[in-house]
Amino acid sequence: MKRTQIIIIVLAVLSVAGLYSLPRVVVDNDEGDKRELSEAAAPEGDMANHSSEIPGEVLPRVERWKNELMFGGTIQNNESALDSLMAVFREVNKYDSAAHYAGVFADSYQDIRYWRKAGDAFYEAFTFAVDEAKSQQLAQEARKYYDKIFDSGATDLDAKTNVAMLMVDSSTPMQGIMLLREILAEDPAHEKARLNMGVLSIRSQQFDRGVEHFESLIENHPDNLQGNFFLGLCYFETGQLDKAKAQLEKVKKMDIDPMLQTTVDEYLERINKN
Repeated sequence: MKRTQIIIIVLAVLSVAGLYSLPRVVVDNDEGDKRELSEAAAPEGDMANHSSEIPGEVLPRVERWKNELMFGGTIQNNESALDSLMAVFREVNKYDSAAHYAGVFADSYQDIRYWRKAGDAFYEAFTFAVDEAKSQQLAQEARKYYDKIFDSGATDLDAKTNVAMLMVDSSTPMQGIMLLREILAEDPAHEKARLNMGVLSIRSQQFDRGVEHFESLIENHPDNLQGNFFLGLCYFETGQLDKAKAQLEKVKKMDIDPMLQTTVDEYLERINKN
């Protein structure tokens, strides 16, 4: 199952059990009414790993791709081996290890494509980090590689969206919100920015705003699973139960993952009781 789907389902469960305990930031109010929200496995260096140990059956694949990627302590220009090693690390939830090698590769072979790969890998690891110090370190690494892209003069709205979300989860959340607004002003149909604005609307209990964002998202990206699910959630929270039921039944047909099915069924049961 894709990482993004897992995140959505986790948020969905939180919304059923205690959505209002999530960090909040008002994302669409007027300016005067803002409220701020408050070794084989381990990478070299001092970045500790937050995930479980690599299973023994996976170690041979890790060693194989490391041996193809590294020679004499020097990383080789073998992007295929890098991608394969990162894939194995992701398979066993070693996201920071995958990011480490992506970063070393990007530092050795300076190219926008490699900066983006490293930035995205560190951002992915950031989304899974639970330790605050570790989270900040991963965020800084992600920003470092994204800034290289921006400093080169390249336009990358996906990277800019990730930077905005890093800001949202920092001490300057409103700067992140403003950056997301800038992205949508430039490209109103931008998928990641629109999705994130919708999610932030949910986190701030602005479900009416969430409806607007997710309806816009689905209009331009009808197959976006997360957007479809959250649109159903926002319909539910705004009392539009017929729309919520139809939307959630649509989501059940889009993905057969049992976690998603269970979460949707919980909402449908709540709707049927009204």
